[in-house]
Amino acid sequence: MNADFPRQQWSSDAAVSYEAAQEAINEVLACYVALLEREGQKPEPDRERISHLRGRIADCTHQQRSLSPKYPGDLAAVRGSYSRRLVELREELG
Repeated sequence: MNADFPRQQWSSDAAVSYEAAQEAINEVLACYVALLEREGQKPEPDRERISHLRGRIADCTHQQRSLSPKYPGDLAAVRGSYSRRLVELREELG
């Protein structure tokens, strides 16, 4: 059954970089979900803010699906970008 799938050749470093990038995206995604919940629980939720947060969540899931260990430079860039964004979101969440 596994013969139907092409075998992937990734180094340990590429696999670790991939996992680290995915984790950075997951943490940012969790922050956006928390902010979305917070906004939705307000007596008068800001619909524009909700739409914005849903868009950011969609961006995160798209990035997760398109990430590949085949491109280590991309992994480093994604991890750096999402790590910086995570700092900002954690500040916003308090």
